[in-house]
Amino acid sequence: MRVSFPLGAVHGLLALSTLFSGVVGGHHQHHRHGARALRSSTNKACHPPSTKLPLSSTSTTAPASESTLATVSVSSGSASSYADTSAPGSSSALPSSSPLTSVVSFSAASSSAALSSAALSSTASSSVPSSTLVSSAVFSSVASSSATSTLASSTVAASSTTSTTTSAAPSCTDYWLGKISHQGVAPFAPGGYKVFRNVKDYGAVGDGATDDTAAINRAISEGDRCGPGCVGSTKTPGLIYFPPGTYLISSPIVDFYYTQLIGNPSCLPVLKATSSFKDRWLLDGDQYGPNGKLAWGSTNVFWRQVANFVIDLTSAPSDLLVAGIHWPTAQATSLSNIVFRLSEAPNTQHQGVFIEEGSAGYVGDLVFYGGAQALNIGNQQFTMRNLTIYNAQTAIQQIWSWGWTYIGVSINNCSVGFNFSATAVGSIVIVDSHIKDTPVGVVFGQSSAPPLSNNLAFENVGLKNVPVAVRGPSGTVLAGSTGASTIAAWGRGHKYTSTSGPTSFEGAIAPNSRTPSLAAGGDYYTRSKPQYQNVPLSAIVSARDAGAKGDGSTDDTATLNALFTTAAAANKVVFLDAGIYKVSSTIKIPAGSRIFGEAYPVILSSGAFFQNANSPKPVVQIGAASGASGSVEWSNTIVSTQGAQPGAILIEFNLASGSAAPSGLWDVHTRVGGFAGTNLQLANCPKTPNVIVTAANLNQNCVAAFMSMHVTAGATGLYMENCWLWVADHDIEKEANNQQITVYAGRGLLVESVAGPVWLYGTSVEHHQMYEYQLAGTKAVFMGQIQTETAYYQKNPDARLPFAPAAAYRDPVFLAGDSGWGLRVVDSTDVLVYGAGVYSFFDNYNVSCSDIGSGAVCQKRDVSIEHSTVSVYNLNTVGATKMITVDGVDVADYSDNIDDFIASIALFRS
Repeated sequence: MRVSFPLGAVHGLLALSTLFSGVVGGHHQHHRHGARALRSSTNKACHPPSTKLPLSSTSTTAPASESTLATVSVSSGSASSYADTSAPGSSSALPSSSPLTSVVSFSAASSSAALSSAALSSTASSSVPSSTLVSSAVFSSVASSSATSTLASSTVAASSTTSTTTSAAPSCTDYWLGKISHQGVAPFAPGGYKVFRNVKDYGAVGDGATDDTAAINRAISEGDRCGPGCVGSTKTPGLIYFPPGTYLISSPIVDFYYTQLIGNPSCLPVLKATSSFKDRWLLDGDQYGPNGKLAWGSTNVFWRQVANFVIDLTSAPSDLLVAGIHWPTAQATSLSNIVFRLSEAPNTQHQGVFIEEGSAGYVGDLVFYGGAQALNIGNQQFTMRNLTIYNAQTAIQQIWSWGWTYIGVSINNCSVGFNFSATAVGSIVIVDSHIKDTPVGVVFGQSSAPPLSNNLAFENVGLKNVPVAVRGPSGTVLAGSTGASTIAAWGRGHKYTSTSGPTSFEGAIAPNSRTPSLAAGGDYYTRSKPQYQNVPLSAIVSARDAGAKGDGSTDDTATLNALFTTAAAANKVVFLDAGIYKVSSTIKIPAGSRIFGEAYPVILSSGAFFQNANSPKPVVQIGAASGASGSVEWSNTIVSTQGAQPGAILIEFNLASGSAAPSGLWDVHTRVGGFAGTNLQLANCPKTPNVIVTAANLNQNCVAAFMSMHVTAGATGLYMENCWLWVADHDIEKEANNQQITVYAGRGLLVESVAGPVWLYGTSVEHHQMYEYQLAGTKAVFMGQIQTETAYYQKNPDARLPFAPAAAYRDPVFLAGDSGWGLRVVDSTDVLVYGAGVYSFFDNYNVSCSDIGSGAVCQKRDVSIEHSTVSVYNLNTVGATKMITVDGVDVADYSDNIDDFIASIALFRS
């Protein structure tokens, strides 16, 4: 809800420096401040086994021709192993029960309709050990007829010796998502509304010759959906499915609110620009209007996915400034499993992804070929994982940032790897990445530490034939080599310990000591969202077929519990059709479950069972008891509450999955209030900044959750990626026009896993009473990039209301006038934070406390480290006077670390 910097002025800066020039140099620092301004006073304030997508393990650049049969092998290991491979896979232990394939083959098709793919076998090969690394490889070849791209996409498993064997490729029509009977419902949409839309049902042909632009846009927009001009809505979700094919695009595809654009992961559909394409981007995630403003404020663009595509711009003029995807977005959004084909001509102006604003978010599993910049990007914060870039002039051009975490990036044969020279680039973390055959690895532009920008932290970055590793404004600051080398750890900015700081530094630092359970083969464990493309339709079971209604009024508790129990026992995947599944008691997800949501289905708690704050109950319980063995996979689902639910713990994770076969949650979100069907909207829970709120007059009908998520003491081995735990600060539905509301939830994410490991990639937790993240009595936790916001209503009431501290949950105790913690770490060890944005924008809905020049006075303290060992790369705070408090003693003041709108610390170790 930033109001101090006009939207139009921000857009003017962008138009001059990025929209039309393509590359940003000395970008105006106020752009970062202006990004907050994009939130009007009625809008929300704020706001990834690992996969690589290599072409081969023997060449640096993409092959000139892909018309011959090829096999793919993937090497594993730490960054130093990059000396012998062109695009190695990051290490990641694979559960022995996971399906595997050990080879990918592809060949050119003789006609435009011919497509080839390789996919997972249904059972693991006995020749592949259970510790085998998993990678996803995506390829395309150009058919001789009608210039149609053909694709093969598959998941690759390679042993440490990179041996391969051939696996049969199924038909491209085999993906179950395009074949299952779609029965998803939208309870608040007009009658006859369709959630699932196959673009071919709307006239798209996909033959590489027909212009499919209008048909695709019709599939996205039909049915009174929330498009440009609609401020937001959860009432009309959409999953737009693209079967295999080549879809010619002559003008932008315009994305809508609450939409998933999904291709066939076994045989990626191609969105191919025509030779006459003249627009700024092919796929537009947030359309500019005639007034020069984005259709949605970029920090209010939530719940969107684009996955499983090839974006091909090679027929567009090479000198056309065009991006494959325009993506100024916020939380709960993602781009994944996408290949970008851009011009490699010397005069190319092509870009793969362009982002100029927002407060995100997660991007992962992308491959780029060519372009002036593979990514030209700026946003408050992002986690970007598993990016592979070939033959771009600049691989990654950073326009601006507050905080950014890159993990598993592979850059090959570019002129510059990372360009951070813009003055508005704040904090950057790069970890477990590789740069090869690139003259300059990293460029930065600031000659001093804060109060200026360019706070950097690199760890385990492998180099091969990179003469200049890091170049500053005065020349080389870290030499590379023509051979192979590894940056163990290097950074610049301010550093603190529990008893010292700030100290300015620029140079080598000691790398974090990695807990073995967090890292496999040296690199941190990563794992991509499963899409079950090799699971037959007979092994998919629909919630609607099982009898669940999802209509927002029927009690689906018994049906869902029976479904999850029987599906796990039969080793079937649950397809949770779109809908709102009302439940009156706990939904129990047993070990062995695999759940895949359609268009963000909602599990909505309701009733007396969840109303006792002195005896809280989980809405969704994963594992019957803390320490129960087994693992689960769960994706694309929202858990919420209806009305007063002060005893609701939205998600309780109990399973002891361990590090060899961890559980995974991808795009699993909690959303408390602010949308249709919750009874927690503007009419129910208006903000009351002019009323002094006390225990006597606090609106008990809006006390909506005890806690968003609890990882219990006996739980181990949990991987979370792109999960947003949000208490609504505004009413999302268009009728409310984004007006602010006051909804109460006591606690955010509590991690008490005694043994760990826990991985949190691209997670956000916002607007809870006592804390956003609390780690208590835990160990071996990876966090990056995390992001928080303090509740906007605080300090009216302050963090003492509405919930009293409960010793059983190790709650903090507050004094009068205190606000809740953004991050609290208590009695924990081996907590490794690779980027944190901890924000406090309001004091009783007054935003001026966070303005530049007013002092960071929204709250006194925001990060507490208590009797714990913690390492943080790049802590960025807003609105807090004291940035870090250790065992009750304030050790860092914002005034010593001013970095434009934020305050930044490059390195803290307790």
